[in-house]
Amino acid sequence: MIFKKPLAPAVEILWSLVLIVLGSFLCALAIKGILIPNQFLAGGFTGLALLLHYVVPSVPVGAAYFVLNVPNFMLGWFYVGRRFFFYSLAGMLIFSLSVMLPFPELDIDDLILCALTAGILTGIGSGMILRSLGSAGGMDILAVILYKKLSIRIGTTSLVFNLILLLVATIRVPLDSVLYTLILIYV
Repeated sequence: MIFKKPLAPAVEILWSLVLIVLGSFLCALAIKGILIPNQFLAGGFTGLALLLHYVVPSVPVGAAYFVLNVPNFMLGWFYVGRRFFFYSLAGMLIFSLSVMLPFPELDIDDLILCALTAGILTGIGSGMILRSLGSAGGMDILAVILYKKLSIRIGTTSLVFNLILLLVATIRVPLDSVLYTLILIYV
């Protein structure tokens, strides 16, 4: 049996922050390079922030994401562990700032390939963030709270939230964009 040697606290913190930064940059590249130019959404609070941006274009996605997370983190202070809370707070701040940076639009013409590429980039980026000792906020914290308090499974929370978000989005976003968003969420 192989035993994992624990990391020194400073190394653990640095490694988690590196994962959060790299993951946030990959997600921001997908958002700014693919999702916004094609009016796609995403899952969770990112999708809600994108929808707010499409309704009120002067609202930056990163700022909307940050504001949406404020009440989430207020609840999180009481219901999630302190270590997870502080890493997630750092993750949310880094993610929000990353989405405010300029990223080039990716030159992909086929919308299916856009959805697949965005799904891969956000999947890898989100995976890197979740490999840290926290998250980027959003649905992760809300899902943990609902699981602890009501035993609602994390996947169920995400599924219901995304379903409601996409149904509401059909009012403002073209149906094709919502369907492409389903593909990227699945990927």
